[in-house]
Amino acid sequence: MKCSNNVKQLILGMHNYASAIGNYPPAIKNDAKAAGDVFPGWGWGTLVLPYVEQDNLYRQLNPDAVPFGPQVGYGSITPTPLTQTRLSVFRCPSDPAPDQNPFRLEEADRQLGLSNYRAVCGTGSSGFFYANEDRNGIMWQNSKVTFTDVTDGTSNTVVIGECFFEQEKTKRKWAAIWAGHTGYYCSPDPAVGCGVRISDNMWHLDDTSAQINGTAPQAFGSRHHGGAYFGFGDGSVRFFRNNAEAATIKWLGCRNDGRVINYDF
Repeated sequence: MKCSNNVKQLILGMHNYASAIGNYPPAIKNDAKAAGDVFPGWGWGTLVLPYVEQDNLYRQLNPDAVPFGPQVGYGSITPTPLTQTRLSVFRCPSDPAPDQNPFRLEEADRQLGLSNYRAVCGTGSSGFFYANEDRNGIMWQNSKVTFTDVTDGTSNTVVIGECFFEQEKTKRKWAAIWAGHTGYYCSPDPAVGCGVRISDNMWHLDDTSAQINGTAPQAFGSRHHGGAYFGFGDGSVRFFRNNAEAATIKWLGCRNDGRVINYDF
């Protein structure tokens, strides 16, 4: 019930953000303009702070004036006590994960506050990163989607889903972080390598990541028995079971495909 309420609060926070700003928050907000820009950026979790009873933290972070790391290619992030804050609204009580995420920035003194909730940016990916790419969901990098842009209906379009933390690093179940996007990051572990870690804040629903608690590294899932919670654009929260058909679920990540989905699973 606590986890379901967290998802509900976050969606309502997005609604209040949209009422104030005019659109849903972007999953990532930064200065990226060209396709190859991989700058760090503030996450949707930071942007909704004033609307989930964390206005004081938002003011101290000052994301309108202070960037989340250098706005240049391959910029590095320096966590602060503010960006390391444990926020219960971003934490599922069923997941005994640490307060700071050790796998997003992997040095012991460079970790960020962990989140169990990740934006759903669309229904699939080409496998390549393009800055500001419309991924056909409600939130992606620097998106400005309005309620009227969601032509499938906000009650038929997923906005966020659960992700959990696995202590065994090689399983790559790394949950998320609430504060922002770390940009292009090279792991000190050669087995992990380098990449643009959009999964810090968002991921898409496809035939593998829509398999609830599936084996894909970024598959949405939780420590709840039997499934995971997802939040829809209208503020509703639904529990998707492990055996739900991924080929059906993934279309709920798209805002404008015209498909009618029976999501009674």
